[in-house]
Amino acid sequence: MPCGEVSRANGEAQPTVTLQPTVVLEWIRRIGVAVIALQALFFLDAPFLTLGQKRATWRWREQVVINSLELTLVLWWVMAKWLLGWERPLVPAGAALAAGCAGLALVLGGAGLLVWAKLRLGRWFVAGFMIKDGHELVTGGPYAITRHPIYTGLLAAFAGAALLWNSALTLALAAGFVVSLSLHTMVEEALLERHFGDAYRAYRARVPRLVPFAGPGRKRG
Repeated sequence: MPCGEVSRANGEAQPTVTLQPTVVLEWIRRIGVAVIALQALFFLDAPFLTLGQKRATWRWREQVVINSLELTLVLWWVMAKWLLGWERPLVPAGAALAAGCAGLALVLGGAGLLVWAKLRLGRWFVAGFMIKDGHELVTGGPYAITRHPIYTGLLAAFAGAALLWNSALTLALAAGFVVSLSLHTMVEEALLERHFGDAYRAYRARVPRLVPFAGPGRKRG
């Protein structure tokens, strides 16, 4: 029935309203923007939890190199999308709403995992390759599911955003961050193993790196 058509069931005029898929998709995207913005706000205190802290170890050189790679990836994405106009859809227009719903679910799940992981770390959260004085090894909550739940949440949110905005370029950006965040895990795990020794090796043996429930072991997830 077309939008605004009048139904006369049971002899009464009953106006019906049919939501257009484009309208629904626009509202889904607005929710996605709100979730991403709230997630970003939740991490605004990261510099205060990192800079000026007493630290036992800090691999700042590796941090500069990998963060520079990530900044370059974002700049390439911006230029390709808005300067060069290389954007391409992931799915046909008719499937955009279904993809958007799946994307919003990924964004929500990723954001939830990010927030949960940061709360679980508490005072041991740090935005860098750093071990704080007195640092404790956190293995509970989301860290019992994956060794790097913040990175898992970020990748889920990236992939969700690609589906939500039907953006092949954003999916390519997510693939680039798979590489950079994998480098993050390599540097961080070397630090953690050196600091915590057998305790970290036992933890690494039983919990997957990035993919929840993928199975334990250094070569998995």
